[in-house]
Amino acid sequence: MSKLNDRGSVLGILGNLGWPIVLGLWATGLFYLLLFKGPLNHPSFHRYFAGHPISYFETGLFFIGVFALLLKAINVSGQFGALGAIRLDPVPPRGQKLEDAGRLIEDLENYPARQRQSYLGRRLHDALEHVERTQSAAKLDDELKYLSDMDAARQQDSYGLARIVIWATPMLGFLGTVMGITQALGDLDPSQLANDVQNAMKGLLAGLYIAFDTTALALTLSMVLMFIQFIIERFETQVLSAVDIRASEEMIGRFEQLGASHDPHVASIERMGETIVRVVEATVQKQAVLWQQAMSTANERYATLVTSSSDQVQNAVGQALVTSLTHHAQEMAKIEQASAEQIATRWQQWQTALSESARLLHGQQQEMARQGELLHRALEATGEVLKLEEALNANLSALAGSKNFEDTVMSLSAAIHLLNTRLSKSSDAKQVDLGKSSAQGRAA
Repeated sequence: MSKLNDRGSVLGILGNLGWPIVLGLWATGLFYLLLFKGPLNHPSFHRYFAGHPISYFETGLFFIGVFALLLKAINVSGQFGALGAIRLDPVPPRGQKLEDAGRLIEDLENYPARQRQSYLGRRLHDALEHVERTQSAAKLDDELKYLSDMDAARQQDSYGLARIVIWATPMLGFLGTVMGITQALGDLDPSQLANDVQNAMKGLLAGLYIAFDTTALALTLSMVLMFIQFIIERFETQVLSAVDIRASEEMIGRFEQLGASHDPHVASIERMGETIVRVVEATVQKQAVLWQQAMSTANERYATLVTSSSDQVQNAVGQALVTSLTHHAQEMAKIEQASAEQIATRWQQWQTALSESARLLHGQQQEMARQGELLHRALEATGEVLKLEEALNANLSALAGSKNFEDTVMSLSAAIHLLNTRLSKSSDAKQVDLGKSSAQGRAA
């Protein structure tokens, strides 16, 4: 973790130095391009910004300082945004446990990198690391004051490049003035000074003008940079004050404290309690490992026993099932055979009964045919009786006027009686012979 922080610090230093220099040189080139070939092409600008080689260096330093302060202003504006974005969990009524410091650090790690690297993000992170490292919140006030001093020192260090530029720019102006005076005096011709003092003084004054122009330009640029730095530094001071307040609100009273920090006995008891807790935790962890090993061994043995028992039970159940199924198959075969025999017996009985029923039906059919034939014969005999009655009626009509009527009636009664006797005795005769009877009747 410390190596990562050191690497981040080195990269931050290189970034703070590199970007202002690169951007400042680019702005210097753009400025002189506008000066020589743009709208800034004016004799006054040429006099102050291009009248001496030192003027180029002064202008370059000025733009480097401007961009250094501009990047610082952007950083300060981001610090204001981080004040409202970073929030820790609300403090419980009885305070948080010291073990929660690690979780709060993880919560801070979830914020974006810009917010984590802000004053408030670093302040809270370092304070929580102090609590997690010492497992105590007794000296948290002193730690916050120390972190506040560190941020103030870090703030002063962040203006190092701007301060160097503000200091070096007037020095370059003075250097240009000295070089200009030296050059003007060196170019002064003693013979001309003796013969033509007015022209000699004009050349000397022209050199002095250019020499003092570098100092005037340097002082002007330095004042501009100082004014910008003052404004940004005041805003950053307000940010640090707000960070102090927010850090105190977030951290003071958040964690549980046992006893007073100024009481050595309480501190000793607290350390003893922490030592006992650590020893108990180590013992519990060892015991848990032993229990886990014992449980693993017991589980392995149980698994072996369960596997063996399951094999035995499976074999026993398989044998029992085979025996039961064999016995069941035999019983089913017996039952099937008995059922088949019973069905065959019943079927034979049914065939016999059906044969008997068929025979009886055939007899009944024959009897009904015989009765039908008898009925037919009776009908035929009835027809013959009707014919005989007609013949009798005819005979009676013929004999109505004869004298032997009584003898004829007697003869007719005897013939009818004889006919009835024949009908009752000869029921199997094919045909009733009524012609002979009628002839006998007529004879009678």
